[in-house]
Amino acid sequence: MKRLSVLLVLISCFLFSSTLYEYKFKGVVVFRSLDIKIKPFFEYDKVEEKDWNPFKPELLKIKDGKKKIILIHGISPREVDEKIDYYKENMISTFKKEVPENVGLYLFLYPSLDVPLENISKELVDLTDGFDSFFIYAHSMGGILLKYALQDEHFAKKIKCVIFAGTPHLGSPLAQIATFDQSFFDLYIGQRFELIKYALFLANLFKGYIVAPNYKYLVFGRDYPKIPKNIRVINFVGKLDFTVTDLDKILETHLPSFVGLYFLKYVIDNIYPKNSVFLENDGMVPTISASAYGDLNVFFKASHADLAMRRDIIKKALELFGLLGEGI
Repeated sequence: MKRLSVLLVLISCFLFSSTLYEYKFKGVVVFRSLDIKIKPFFEYDKVEEKDWNPFKPELLKIKDGKKKIILIHGISPREVDEKIDYYKENMISTFKKEVPENVGLYLFLYPSLDVPLENISKELVDLTDGFDSFFIYAHSMGGILLKYALQDEHFAKKIKCVIFAGTPHLGSPLAQIATFDQSFFDLYIGQRFELIKYALFLANLFKGYIVAPNYKYLVFGRDYPKIPKNIRVINFVGKLDFTVTDLDKILETHLPSFVGLYFLKYVIDNIYPKNSVFLENDGMVPTISASAYGDLNVFFKASHADLAMRRDIIKKALELFGLLGEGI
């Protein structure tokens, strides 16, 4: 009966469309929100409403192999434009280049913006029912989705190791900004808050985020399901503290994401006091949150997006999975 009710909820999610709001200025889309009509804090002259239908979750087989890795992507602002956007495409491409020939690779593709994670997690459990065992690399909110799936004992027993990459175990302060009433900005005046509004606006313009219901899962201090004690957990933690000497690392990243995340980091740096633990972050998730639980924390000078698609980071994941070199 419980499974039937979950199925009915999922069917209703995919049958009924969501509303995408596009705020335009002189014909150019300058801000977007999904299912949430905001009070704009920026200049615009038109709002267009479009129907957007969440796609059905699926387990994409990238390549076959005896041992298997399942990738779980995080929240993806660009999926309102295309199901497999540059973020997911680059995640697939980087792993495909680095994974040994005899290791299978899969991506759990799901609508991340407005379908409840509690329901989506059931799909992950069902789609992997035929697998005996696998490794999981979960990026960002994909790790939160995984925590819901881990409550299924049969599913949890199959996992050999999990790497949470930039997963906000304690949430992220940026989610508060993405979910609060935008009229908040009307309460404050001054150059500092004008710059914050501008940075937030540019982050949305560069499609670094979109106002959407599922950011509620990332609000700092939210309670999440517990990780079973028998699962080996590794955290990959990024720190967005690049300097000119790190140009080689900057060139390895996806530059639009890098720019968008720097705008978001600027927002954090200017809202919270100088001694705040939130100031050390990857542009999206604070270090304290990404490293909160687990058996091992591995730190990188990297942005949030880098944790999903930078080659040296992916190689390290395969090494920790024990899938590189002899014995694979």
